[in-house]
Amino acid sequence: MTQGPERGVAYDFWWRVRAEQGARGWTDEELRARTGIARTTVDRLRGGKRPPTARVVNALADALDIDLTEAHRLAGRTPAPPAAFADEEGAPRVSAREAILRDPAYTDQQRRTMLELLDIFEQANRSRQS
Repeated sequence: MTQGPERGVAYDFWWRVRAEQGARGWTDEELRARTGIARTTVDRLRGGKRPPTARVVNALADALDIDLTEAHRLAGRTPAPPAAFADEEGAPRVSAREAILRDPAYTDQQRRTMLELLDIFEQANRSRQS
């Protein structure tokens, strides 16, 4: 049985970038135009042995509205969250948004719809708190 490509230190960031890119319907050319980052650089995130530079992480996170702290953590540039932010088994807790973005079972349309609903709930909660 053949194994897939090796997962690099920034694999989780690569996955998030590709999910966000897909959710926006951006081609690789559009992503490159909006970030100035070459497609090959993005692809290297998948199997790279070293974390990407801060410039690469910042450019991709800014263009795709990914929280910078989260982007740097996913890219292997910062340590994992403290134990207070982990479940009983030590796995990091993820937000509903992150879970939606990471779940490969969803189609892009399902993912967009769920994120739109999540935005509606978050907006309603913010309004209630005001």
